[in-house]
Amino acid sequence: MLDNHERIGTKLIPPLAQIPMAKSSSWLDHHMPEMLWAVLLTGTLNRIQYLNCFREIAAICREWFLRIEAAKNSELENKSGAAHNFTVIVDHIKLAEVSDEEFNKFLSVVLAHPMGCVALRPLLLLDCLPGYDRWRHALQVEPSNDDWSILARSVGGVIDHQSEASTDIRWFKLILPIISGRMRFPESEAERLDELRLFPDKGDMRSVRPFIRSGEMVLRRNPPSPWVEAFWTLAMNKTGCVDPSKDDGYTFSDTEINSTALYAARDAVAERFHSNASPLRIDPRLDSAFGLTLYGLSILEEIGMHRMQTRIVGAIALRALAEVCITLRYLAHIDSPSMWHSYRVYGAGQAKLAFLKLQQIQGDLPTFIDEDAIHGIANEDVWQEFLNIDVGHWANSNLRKLASECGAKETYDRYYDWSSSYIHGNWAAVRDTNFVTCHNALHRLHRIPRIAHRSLHTVEPDCVELVNEVISTLENLYPSAEPIPRLSLRPLQGTADAG
Repeated sequence: MLDNHERIGTKLIPPLAQIPMAKSSSWLDHHMPEMLWAVLLTGTLNRIQYLNCFREIAAICREWFLRIEAAKNSELENKSGAAHNFTVIVDHIKLAEVSDEEFNKFLSVVLAHPMGCVALRPLLLLDCLPGYDRWRHALQVEPSNDDWSILARSVGGVIDHQSEASTDIRWFKLILPIISGRMRFPESEAERLDELRLFPDKGDMRSVRPFIRSGEMVLRRNPPSPWVEAFWTLAMNKTGCVDPSKDDGYTFSDTEINSTALYAARDAVAERFHSNASPLRIDPRLDSAFGLTLYGLSILEEIGMHRMQTRIVGAIALRALAEVCITLRYLAHIDSPSMWHSYRVYGAGQAKLAFLKLQQIQGDLPTFIDEDAIHGIANEDVWQEFLNIDVGHWANSNLRKLASECGAKETYDRYYDWSSSYIHGNWAAVRDTNFVTCHNALHRLHRIPRIAHRSLHTVEPDCVELVNEVISTLENLYPSAEPIPRLSLRPLQGTADAG
């Protein structure tokens, strides 16, 4: 939760990132490829079959580590952390180091299964594999392009480090140092050891599986083997991207905004404005309150009439509506002549600032600029020669603080942060709309451009809620016996209108 984050300057640091001297370790990027032979078994054999292979291989390979321990017993005893020796891993680096006899004995377990050779054949596509010539000589087969698909499917099953197949492979890595005496536990952990020995048939897997995954992490090569990056490079070069969005196109849904209610609300707002108009030439409270409401109604109209509710511009419009809603609620909460005046003068000053900057532009002005309109707003209340420009904020604050002060913090939290990503072009919004995850597991879930940008969830219900809140605020400022109609969505086809 946010309360668990520690604020340091402008950054909020999550609890795990606060652990001193903590280092990250990636199963997918650096350590899963070291166990590709096991990955291929999990992708080709059923679970009972590959777990039986793992058990038989563990029993055979235990002998390797017992003999090594006997030869280096005195050396290991003098080293702290000797139990976590990286040689106690039957990975591709280790398999390239053992004798031919030991390697063939290991391999015989897999090849005894009818699908064993098929499962391991994709390894022969990888000329960067440690001990490649040994694998090629032992398997005595030629790989085909179809083996890339077998490899991709197998890797896809272990991309998630918590998946069943990943956890099973990590159990195999953990059980070897235990049964070879390299990793020891106190007697109080006898039950846990029994659960590991009989995995996955004993114990509560909600406890056993996390224990396996945390235990495996201390058995990782550090630094990772250099050949792993060569593997990922080869896989990228030899296989193409799989684009799940290739059949997608732009789709536009009809609006669900009730246009009758929308225009009825606008007419009622305009009528109430006229009934409250004063003889004052400048009435910041009246103009600002009704102006913000009309602005909100205009945004909602454009969303619906132009079918922008699932488009990027719709998210930007939602953000604008959130700011309109919070701004009016704050002004109504303070409800002082000076604050209404500050809001209005600030806006006029921004028009003056824009106008003066336009005078410095060489060549044609941007096409969206209406220079006469900007000049008119800047000079509407007083000549711009007497108008100050405030480059800060009209309330000397920010929107989050305004929302907190006027009781609109929930509105801010619900609508503002994520919608702001779209208006600022933050990476999160860019990623969300214009990239899709490649479905080739050998490409490590990298991103590729979408054929057409993604349709977002509709903003219409949220926008209607915000505009109705704006109308409620306006009614509190300028009450009347006749209520302003509220906005609504049209009922879906086949759904009765409960209202």
